[in-house]
Amino acid sequence: MLAISTSWMDDNVDMENWLRWVKRMGFDAVELSYKITDEKLKELTLLLRDMQMKVSSIHNFCPVPNDGPSERHLSNYYRLSSVDENERQQAVKWTNIAVDTAEQLGAGVVVIHAGTLDFEDERSPWLFHLYSSGQKDTNAFCKERDRILKLRAEKKRPYIAALEQSLNEVVVYCQKRDIKIGLETRYYPIEIPNFEEIGYFLGLYDEDEMGYWHDTGHAEMNDRLGIRPHIDFLEAYKDRLIGVHLHGIKGKRDHLAPFEGDMELDPFLPYFGSDVLKVVESKPFAAVDFIQDSVYKLKDL
Repeated sequence: MLAISTSWMDDNVDMENWLRWVKRMGFDAVELSYKITDEKLKELTLLLRDMQMKVSSIHNFCPVPNDGPSERHLSNYYRLSSVDENERQQAVKWTNIAVDTAEQLGAGVVVIHAGTLDFEDERSPWLFHLYSSGQKDTNAFCKERDRILKLRAEKKRPYIAALEQSLNEVVVYCQKRDIKIGLETRYYPIEIPNFEEIGYFLGLYDEDEMGYWHDTGHAEMNDRLGIRPHIDFLEAYKDRLIGVHLHGIKGKRDHLAPFEGDMELDPFLPYFGSDVLKVVESKPFAAVDFIQDSVYKLKDL
């Protein structure tokens, strides 16, 4: 199955026309992203049913929590790893609502951003400034990266414990509805899980409860920052791989169209067999021609 995320859909687009367009392009299904409001979800549900389009997966949170504006990225509106118990409970509540969305629309997987440590700005602005300004091979870059990773290792324990508690609750809810959790690769160094933590959490749950969801842009950024080679994620967790977010990256800007940008995607394609859900997760700035070309290439897998 080849799907495209609604993340490629502009906020003001006519959703019916967009769905007809991507269907003509050759996509078999859509993934509902974390930007879908309750109002849009109701409209999409009717359109998908009328057009007989499948839903491959749901990206938490879907619908967007209706608890007011948030300064955070919408996928991290609440954090499953939060050490604030009220926030953690809200994150579980809204993840379970996303599970309900998946059940209602016939999707078997809910993809989650598992959380982050919050000892400083999760976006690591100085590290990325050094990277973007061509200083990746300097002592300053290595020193800043090592500082962040050392602090992460020292401070992670309570966040990992909070996340484990949250996942225990969510997995029980999922199992009653025959839904799997897709544990996604993360982009920023202090986000959870890192490479080793993916293995830890997969080890806590059976294959029918949780699988590994690979994100090509996120894994590539780990590689470019010198944290972990991209290929290691796929080699280590290929036996638990249930889905992939496919997109291109140029420098540090990801969510381009697959095969667009400066990442060589072809070496990773053999890992994405017929049993792996393939979702193009590009944003509206992704080139249409590259999106269409990606359909032809990915359909041949």
